[in-house]
Amino acid sequence: MKLDFLLNTYGTCVGQLRDELLPLEELAETWKFPYNIHFVLRVLPESYGRKTFRRFDSRDHALYVDINIIYEHYQRLSKNEQREALGIYLYQYMSESVAKYKKHADKETQDQLLILVKNWMLEKNWLDGKIHRARRLLAQNMGLYEVSQQLQMPLEEVEYILLRMHDYEPAEAHPDNSAAEKAPPYPL
Repeated sequence: MKLDFLLNTYGTCVGQLRDELLPLEELAETWKFPYNIHFVLRVLPESYGRKTFRRFDSRDHALYVDINIIYEHYQRLSKNEQREALGIYLYQYMSESVAKYKKHADKETQDQLLILVKNWMLEKNWLDGKIHRARRLLAQNMGLYEVSQQLQMPLEEVEYILLRMHDYEPAEAHPDNSAAEKAPPYPL
């Protein structure tokens, strides 16, 4: 099976995160699934009004998924937050999408694919990652330093997570995006 992730972005960490998905693409080549799945990740300003959509091409035996990510929202997230937000969105939309095309893959085959993807995402902190675990520990009133030590995260990042838990909405881009902003754009 071919599972790939194309990219159209600039100024967020999504380009770096797309690179983290390359091992998943390689692993998927060893899986048996009746059709290919092609994702396009677009990080665009909200003003563009672009919507996420999917379509199945029976001639190519391929599902095409075009995901819109709101630039202004991701600009304020750390790289780890972007990874987890994108992981949750990708997994949920993939689950919905393969379920929609039942005639091309039976329920058991769909479930097997989703288990493989979910296990990979859990292992690589794309689902239930450090941000999620830090929130859970902070909600249990564990101290910042203890959370930092237990999850081996910088103390500043744990402080940032705590602030975000208490409705702090940063007005500026997260520093993780500064380096990404200076990188060349990822063309489609």
